[in-house]
Amino acid sequence: MKKLLSILGTITLVGTVAPNVVACHNKKIIGNESITAKDIEVFNEIQAKAIEKINQKIKNIPYVDSMKNNLSKIYSKVNKGDIEPYQLKLNNSDDNKLATYFINNFTKIFDDVNRDLQNEYSNYFTNELPLTLDDQKNIVKVSFIDVENLRNKFPSDVNPEPFSAVRVDYKATIQLKFKQMYASFEITNIYNVTENVDTLRAFSDKAVVFLIENIKDYFLELETVDLSENKIFKPLYDQMIWDFSKDTTELNGVLKNSFKEYIASKTEFKNISITYNDTDLIKKEQDGQLTADNKGFNGLSKTKKARDLSLANWVDPNTSKNDPWKRLSGATVENFVNFYKTKIGDVFNIDKDDNLNLGTFKINLNYLNVFGLGLSGNVKDKNDEDLTIALNLSGKAIDKKLTNWGKIVVQFLKYSDDLGEHTRVIVSNIFNLLTVSKQDFKQMVIKNQKNGLKSVVKIIIDGFKNSDEAKDLEDLELFNLITHPLLSNPIGHSRRYEPNILVWDKEIEEKWAVMFTFGKSFDAGLYYSFASNQNSDEIVDFEVSPKGSD
Repeated sequence: MKKLLSILGTITLVGTVAPNVVACHNKKIIGNESITAKDIEVFNEIQAKAIEKINQKIKNIPYVDSMKNNLSKIYSKVNKGDIEPYQLKLNNSDDNKLATYFINNFTKIFDDVNRDLQNEYSNYFTNELPLTLDDQKNIVKVSFIDVENLRNKFPSDVNPEPFSAVRVDYKATIQLKFKQMYASFEITNIYNVTENVDTLRAFSDKAVVFLIENIKDYFLELETVDLSENKIFKPLYDQMIWDFSKDTTELNGVLKNSFKEYIASKTEFKNISITYNDTDLIKKEQDGQLTADNKGFNGLSKTKKARDLSLANWVDPNTSKNDPWKRLSGATVENFVNFYKTKIGDVFNIDKDDNLNLGTFKINLNYLNVFGLGLSGNVKDKNDEDLTIALNLSGKAIDKKLTNWGKIVVQFLKYSDDLGEHTRVIVSNIFNLLTVSKQDFKQMVIKNQKNGLKSVVKIIIDGFKNSDEAKDLEDLELFNLITHPLLSNPIGHSRRYEPNILVWDKEIEEKWAVMFTFGKSFDAGLYYSFASNQNSDEIVDFEVSPKGSD
């Protein structure tokens, strides 16, 4: 009897956003058409480029002259002391007229980007545009800008008569449909609206100088840090959030929390109203060394072959190379770590004293409002240049986490290695077999008919995590066994000559994949696919059998 265990990770690509643009993402399959690795690559690429192109067109927070754009009525929507912004009611004619300016302003940018993408991907979009702006989900909020306090705290050479100003946050929902894949993401634009643009800009310049002077030391301490040692970023290391090439949400989250605490502790800001926008504080300047391809194997790689990376390639190294059958019982932590670093995630194959660069970043002042006024620019260093933060990860810290993952994987394989009567599981580079309790297998047979492969792997991983074998494993909460969410979720079948085994193999036409993952999120963490049918020449079967059924 042979056994193969396999898990395949998902590919999701999240684009870099502009200083005053924030994006949130939701993806799903909306049809049964077969999805290929190339399709997913193009789908993610289009979404990333959509945000990047908007980023290029919106560099800083725009200043809008209310007198020239017929927006004077917007000042009546908020008053000094208002804690919450006022959301314009789009079904109200007066509010709708005000909101239309900002919606139209963004729509011009959106249309330009949409046409650019259509031209760039004309072989896919001949008679339609790739993006759609959801008019039913527009959100426009107005916040008060305290001009009087700005004048008092940051006096400038310009001293005009009192004037009004508000900040407007416009959130747009954009949809992308490519073949049978669908994505929805939100983008927020920020505007400073005023009767006196020049003076408000002057106040902003003064506020930025004051702010940089009083927060510079905080960020100077972060110019070069190890993710595993710095108290701000260590939670990301602990949760295996290492890859910021596609998404910096978690990175922004921990830094924002720390920065807010710092601001609250500074006496210099005691009498200054500082609020925060739904935008990035830390913006990626340059990618790090981690990529989706070099940190793991998701089953869709163009440079790695599934059969070369199956369990049989490392679980039993003492077996003759000419023997295709390998025992799960031969798996060791050292085997796993060495195989992963040399064959799967080769970017981690560094000396313990060396460092892996995770990217360089700049700090956006657009995240901050002073007395309601949205700011622009970046934090400066001692030389008055844009301050850059370099995030690194030591080889020693990498090895520690890979070892923890290896301990879990090996224990999982041992948990799944029981055919009864002292018979152990054997795997090859073309199939994997896992065993589960007879009770769990009965449940799988029922769930499989209704919910397919996804329900089966959930029963497997839940059973393992609740077992005595797993209870003392460090980082167990980061470990998972999943199916690829952008591929099919097919129903397994049984062979006539092996009725007690559920099988996913070449007989199933829909594309599927199974993999181990390690980390709080798939995109930021690690993944190892060991069974899939993505390539007809590289199919690695996934089979499940009840324990003691040989």
